[in-house]
Amino acid sequence: AQASLSKAREEGGQVRLVTKENVFTKRRSGSSQTPPAAERQDKQPCKAEEEQPSSESSYLQAVDSHGVPLCLSCQEACPTSGGAWDTRFCCQRCQEEFQLRSSQTYMRSRVLEAEQGVCQHCSLHAHELFLKVRDAPPSQRKEMLENTWLAQLSLKQLNEMIRAPVEGHFWQVDHIRPVYKGGGQCSLDNLQTLCTVCHRSRTAQQARERSQMRKSVKASKVASDITRFFIRK
Repeated sequence: AQASLSKAREEGGQVRLVTKENVFTKRRSGSSQTPPAAERQDKQPCKAEEEQPSSESSYLQAVDSHGVPLCLSCQEACPTSGGAWDTRFCCQRCQEEFQLRSSQTYMRSRVLEAEQGVCQHCSLHAHELFLKVRDAPPSQRKEMLENTWLAQLSLKQLNEMIRAPVEGHFWQVDHIRPVYKGGGQCSLDNLQTLCTVCHRSRTAQQARERSQMRKSVKASKVASDITRFFIRK
């Protein structure tokens, strides 16, 4: 939403609210153009504190001074043919990348489609195991989990998986290039399936790496401060 607001101001345009059903103009920038009377009722001054749409079925989209919608992903001009919902993105690639960044549900579905729920570290068929446990009688779930790689999870986690198993108990989507190293907004190529055990292990490893990075930065700052002190002397 913030990117759309900034682009609208830069282009001298406006921001519209696009939904699956229709499109409303929510904000105007400093454009000198005067809209038709029928449109003026829907257009309000630009205010950062206005409520942002939270649903995945509605988006704030920048429109330039000529009324051309700008891509939600790259902010370039979109084709103008079709309705508002069909002109959110300039190309299929931008739509894919935007949905991967903005929707956890979509991201999981695409990774599941690509890797079939198989852990990329230990090769556990985690999604298949989830389906078997979910569909089994509760009295049999404990025994099913005891004979798997996931048996090393905490008792609390295992009890949750036995009582009310959900997909997220068994596997997660992991960024191959970690978020803290710039991998937070990458394509499907940067995502992988990890079972809960392997994901826990990788998360702990990354926490240690981040801690070491912070210590290194702090040590470098101290060394730099000492160097500047002696130079002044």
